[in-house]
Amino acid sequence: MDVSKMLIAAGFAAVLSLSPAAPARAGDLSGAQLTCYVDTYAFDVPQAQWCHSTWTPGTANNPSVAFFEVAGLPAGSYSYAWTDLETGQTPSGCGNVQYCLVPIATETRGDGEARLRVVVTDLATGAQRTLDATAYYWDGYT
Repeated sequence: MDVSKMLIAAGFAAVLSLSPAAPARAGDLSGAQLTCYVDTYAFDVPQAQWCHSTWTPGTANNPSVAFFEVAGLPAGSYSYAWTDLETGQTPSGCGNVQYCLVPIATETRGDGEARLRVVVTDLATGAQRTLDATAYYWDGYT
């Protein structure tokens, strides 16, 4: 093989290696997860399906908020229907958005738990997925 053909073949191989991965399929909600964290003064990292924080003086507010968010969705248009599993109601301020914040207090000042469900609907295909997560907030002082 002459040098010019080798360069063309190498260039073609380089272009192929830069090709993007196959696009996500519309209606594929299999990678969706409901994540959460309890807001403290630390750098809180969302966790899938359940999360927890421990309150001690100077580390967080008590009560605080639990932050829930749908993660892992492919690009697309979605609707979100939130339910507080403790009350059966839609949490205040949690409309048709990808995230929901709810008040939470430690078990010594409240129940120390927030349980949410969200039904995610892909508006292009009608595919749905129901996701649940629970946040726990423990008292590490009293």
